[in-house]
Amino acid sequence: MSNPDELWQLYDEQGNLMVDKGATPENVLTKGLLHGASHVWIWRVVDGKTQILLQKRASSKLTWPNYYDISAAGHIDLGETPLIAALREAKEEINLDIKPEDLKFAGSRGGRIAVPDSELIENEFCFIYTLRLDDETNFSLNDGEVDSLVWKDIETMKTEIQNGNGDEKYVPHGSTYFSILFDAMVKVTKE
Repeated sequence: MSNPDELWQLYDEQGNLMVDKGATPENVLTKGLLHGASHVWIWRVVDGKTQILLQKRASSKLTWPNYYDISAAGHIDLGETPLIAALREAKEEINLDIKPEDLKFAGSRGGRIAVPDSELIENEFCFIYTLRLDDETNFSLNDGEVDSLVWKDIETMKTEIQNGNGDEKYVPHGSTYFSILFDAMVKVTKE
């Protein structure tokens, strides 16, 4: 499944770090253990419209292959902070160097998602960040986890997620998760 020495940070139901408690990805996904994940939603404004950068997950991914998802995201390693994990994942997945002060914390949420056509369970406590880009950034996809990137108008994305419209399949993070994201986007776009 992955590196046998890799351990993901475990959290309790309130989102509190369980100090020195980690589990292998296989144990986390097969037993549905609550673990941490950092999510970075990248956005920009083009011609007065807010756009969000979406990644299309690689077809080789164990969970949610070929689905559209967060700009850059990943599991928090044992002993790692959510912020450091966010910075690391942006670098690993899309080759983007971010300064900690450029990220805006949007909120956090725990939730379970059964992965279709498998016995795997994603039970994540997600730390959600937003990042505004004001220039043309060249991303590179080096780690094989991301198939492609696409900028999507936020209103189109909202409609597609809320109504199930469009051909795109989005990872189903749930209405509470997307409320946190879209409410944060309203706030940061007004700053």
